[in-house]
Amino acid sequence: MSYSPELERGYRRLLACYPRSFRRENADEIIGVLLATAAEDQRRVGPAESADLIRGALRMRLRPPGRPTGTVLGAMRLMCAGAVASVALLITMVVTTGDLKSAILALDPAFTAAQWHGVLVELAVREWCAPLVVFVWLWLAWANGRGRNWARLALGAWFIFLVLNTLSSLAQGVALVAPADFAVGVVECLIAATATSLVFTRRSWLYYQPEPVRY
Repeated sequence: MSYSPELERGYRRLLACYPRSFRRENADEIIGVLLATAAEDQRRVGPAESADLIRGALRMRLRPPGRPTGTVLGAMRLMCAGAVASVALLITMVVTTGDLKSAILALDPAFTAAQWHGVLVELAVREWCAPLVVFVWLWLAWANGRGRNWARLALGAWFIFLVLNTLSSLAQGVALVAPADFAVGVVECLIAATATSLVFTRRSWLYYQPEPVRY
């Protein structure tokens, strides 16, 4: 295969997602293998390759340094599922925007263009915040996997925030005009509730206890 600097740069950008110590020891070898197995005259990293490399980076960064209990591991998996649910919510909001307007007009024929503009602004804000929500889920999974005691409290606060946000959406009638969005929000609340209950069980407690200070 002819050498492609552009392809190598693409691989290096994706490998930047991995921990620094791993890159220092393995980056050149991995890139060499990727370039050697790339298709003839390939210039860009394919979607499947990108997904595999990103998935490996997330797995490596979220991997706990110790041996967490089964309850903590279960909570971490649920938090990763919460991140997936947030992505699903973003896709649902984008896809159903047109149906949302039809549903609102069916409930309120007097709905004005100015009011619809306000709805669009709110949707835009939620869409811009969706990547931040995904980051929070993954950050909580990372911190709880390392036994940080404050991470349990942060997860509990996140659960309360999600519940309040869902109740606010219910009060605004989102369940009627955008049932798919509301359903995904409820799923996120259930995920957060289950994960919170797992990290506060007796089996999880010792994993979060700080190590005694040695003098």
